[in-house]
Amino acid sequence: MNSRKDIILVILGALLLVAGATPFLKPGLIAPVVPDDDGKSAVIKQLKDAVPQGQAYPASPRASLEDNVKDWLSPEENDDNWDYDLFTTIDVVWDPALKDYVPRSRKAEEMPPFGISLVSSGHPTYTFMLVQSTLGPGKKEEDRLFTLKNVKTKQYIDDCKLNKPIPEAPYLTLKAYKVVKGKDADGIPFIRNVLTVDDRQFGQVVDIDDEKPMEFTARVDIILSSASDPAWSLTLHTVGDKFTYNGAHYVVKGIDLPNKTVTFDKSFAPNPKKLKKVVTDTQTLAVPAPTPPVSKPKAVTPPPAPKATTPKK
Repeated sequence: MNSRKDIILVILGALLLVAGATPFLKPGLIAPVVPDDDGKSAVIKQLKDAVPQGQAYPASPRASLEDNVKDWLSPEENDDNWDYDLFTTIDVVWDPALKDYVPRSRKAEEMPPFGISLVSSGHPTYTFMLVQSTLGPGKKEEDRLFTLKNVKTKQYIDDCKLNKPIPEAPYLTLKAYKVVKGKDADGIPFIRNVLTVDDRQFGQVVDIDDEKPMEFTARVDIILSSASDPAWSLTLHTVGDKFTYNGAHYVVKGIDLPNKTVTFDKSFAPNPKKLKKVVTDTQTLAVPAPTPPVSKPKAVTPPPAPKATTPKK
């Protein structure tokens, strides 16, 4: 163990001796010799006379200062007029139709037609209602006659009987009849004739009366049409219903039954080539007001022609 420590101490001592003697060593033994003035001149002359080594850099033409010479390329134009230049910013404006900032130089884009119209909005109504009920000549209840009205076509079906075929509507069967008496919310008494109808075309048994057409309040029907395609029609039922028409996506955003309006979001790409750019157009459609009947002008009776008078002699 002691001999090993002695060896280490000898090595460390030698290293310290070399480090201390370094400043006194002959110049050039460890560090390179700094040439004197004459040596510097010789080295410089040698460097000047040396032949360059390696591949030379390729020569490139200088930019011309003459007029009408396009040394700087102009920015490439695109369909949206986003033409950036090196030191010139683009003047942008807000486009309320696109709901985005666009270059002022771009021509205003007209929003396309919304594409759909609202025909009706409300609770669906049953096709028939009871108009009147009368006893037959024999005054027997089984011979009671009923008159029905088709609320859509405004046509009447007369002389209908309980559990008897109806030639005008073979899918209907009148099952029962009763008279309901009571008081309304204001305490006013009322009498209502109620008829139970089995409608096999509709697939349901319904009770109709002679007061007003029956409404199915648990459901809402939103009927749409298109001005560009008279044969196209669609019925929706609730907020969130979606459909696609002519490449645009529509969503029902709100239903206002008292005002008969429905709000839609229409999402579409103004430029089909750039599908990433999607615009949303929100509109509230209303059921058109009924067209008032055109009254025929009254015939104007011309005044009677004056009677010819015979001059007196």
